[in-house]
Amino acid sequence: MRNRVFIISLLFIGILFIGACGGSSTGPAQTPVMYGLVNSSNWRTSDPHAILTDHTIKVYGSSANGQTIILNVNSPEVGEYNITQNSGHNAEFIPNMSENATRYSTANSSNGSGFIRISSVNEETKTMSGNFNFKAYRLSDGTFKTISDGTFSNVPYKYYNISDTSSFNNIFIFTDQTQQRTASEISAFRNDTALVIHAEVDRDEAWESLTIWMSPTINAGVHYITAEGPVWAKFQYGFYEFQADNGSITIIENNASERKIKGTFFFNYIDNEDQTLSITGGQFEVEYEDLTQNP
Repeated sequence: MRNRVFIISLLFIGILFIGACGGSSTGPAQTPVMYGLVNSSNWRTSDPHAILTDHTIKVYGSSANGQTIILNVNSPEVGEYNITQNSGHNAEFIPNMSENATRYSTANSSNGSGFIRISSVNEETKTMSGNFNFKAYRLSDGTFKTISDGTFSNVPYKYYNISDTSSFNNIFIFTDQTQQRTASEISAFRNDTALVIHAEVDRDEAWESLTIWMSPTINAGVHYITAEGPVWAKFQYGFYEFQADNGSITIIENNASERKIKGTFFFNYIDNEDQTLSITGGQFEVEYEDLTQNP
């Protein structure tokens, strides 16, 4: 009898051990990460993001000290893409979060080069992984940064359908430090100097608002958000207002005749405690009022 109890006990312990060692078919959740070397110094972020559309992929992230890497691929497919000044694929490095920070870009010089490899796009988990290397230049003085051994894995992405133009959704969505926010009030107008979008979150949910200023004739494509323009942004959190320091906005469509504009965006800012924070996953599709002199 004792032997039987002993054997049953061993079997029970064995089952527990197998379970603890990964007997589950689903396995542990994979955490997102993006890292590499900037001029041989380690760069890393545990909070990378990605945007997938019918024609493009954007992967981006900021390190703890405010250094940002942005990868832009002019294709939605898995594959390896060579970067040249005119290839349509480009990569950028922003060295810090100061207002005077000047970005390094592969598009700034004919010597800009590198590659971005999209190794997987998992539609079930909405994540993507890949590798990258690039040399990016600064316009002001021609200096460059070499980013090597770049890797990103399990990066969560948001998909935006830009092919379906048959319907219109008056929306403005973004993610702050805690969760995704959907604006309850959206106003937009175009005058002779700017196209402005202002969005407010329901104050029962959060006291937040976001404003974007851009050219009244802005075209489809990727545009920079900086303290000097050409696109400006401001984030209000309670009684505090924070100006965007670095980021980008992708205009998917600006239909001047129908006064409708659609796009995606993200940007970094410095809060009142000198922390580098980000607004990510921005998406908008709004109709604007035309206040130009000759509408």
